[in-house]
Amino acid sequence: MHVTRLLPLIGLLLATGDRAQPPVIAHSTWQAAAPVGITPAGAAVRRNIGVGDSLVFGNHVVHVMATARDSVNGRAIDLARLELATAGGTGTAVREPRTVTEGRAFNWRGIHVVVVAVYGPGELGAGLVALELAAVASLPAAVADADSAGGAAMRIRIPHQITHVTLHHTGDARPLRVEEDPAQRLRNLQAWGARDRNWWDVPYHFLLDLEGDIYEGRDWRFMGETNTTYDPSGHFLVSIIGNYDQQEPTVAQLASIAKLMAWAIRTNGLSIDDIGGHYHYANTGCPGKYLKRYLEDGTLRRMVEAQLAAH
Repeated sequence: MHVTRLLPLIGLLLATGDRAQPPVIAHSTWQAAAPVGITPAGAAVRRNIGVGDSLVFGNHVVHVMATARDSVNGRAIDLARLELATAGGTGTAVREPRTVTEGRAFNWRGIHVVVVAVYGPGELGAGLVALELAAVASLPAAVADADSAGGAAMRIRIPHQITHVTLHHTGDARPLRVEEDPAQRLRNLQAWGARDRNWWDVPYHFLLDLEGDIYEGRDWRFMGETNTTYDPSGHFLVSIIGNYDQQEPTVAQLASIAKLMAWAIRTNGLSIDDIGGHYHYANTGCPGKYLKRYLEDGTLRRMVEAQLAAH
């Protein structure tokens, strides 16, 4: 349906909103398993970075020099060649090269370094290295002393302060259909994320079905996830279930997106200018061409402004 025909219907739906968080379907009602992960006593960081890029954590820098694929007993293994360095502060800077196998962890000068994944040829995110860094002292002993990345239960929940409200779609291989159970899509996403990406929960904070129902995803006080190189720290991640390169968003979805974004802006002291799409921060088409146009033509902005002005 064309946007000019959507607006009157959207207005009727928005008129029922209030300043409280929009109604949400609790994580516990759809999940196959509860979220896992470790909450550190201090700051931590996790990023996907490419060859030639660096990840800075406090006084430390981890630089990815190269990635490679080797074979051990006929089994392919992916490697990251890193350079560890201290930066700033006082004293003499230290640099140390190190080659690390995918899935390994080690401690270096007070930080715990985890090579969560090295995405090799043919994999989603090929050429990227997923790194996780935290102060050794901020972690439980079982994690701080580990020499393995472990599974999703070992991933660190990265605390963050919201600075952006960012729209995504789940980008499934096929559209979400009316007759489908959206909760099953969420369970599939959670299981895939834990198994294939080593995520402690679904990557987004809130997800929407075709009826505009809002499902609780990962705790929004902790950073979400991405398969791209942008830094999701600070981003309040709103995603709609399905593939919006293949399907149009519904009136109910657009109305719920606006309500949720307005609530996130009020709750975190942000402004309308802090709304964006995934494609604003990474080389991606997300949230899909049929949803992206509502960001680009100002429709979602006007809807959120109306919601903010009304309350």
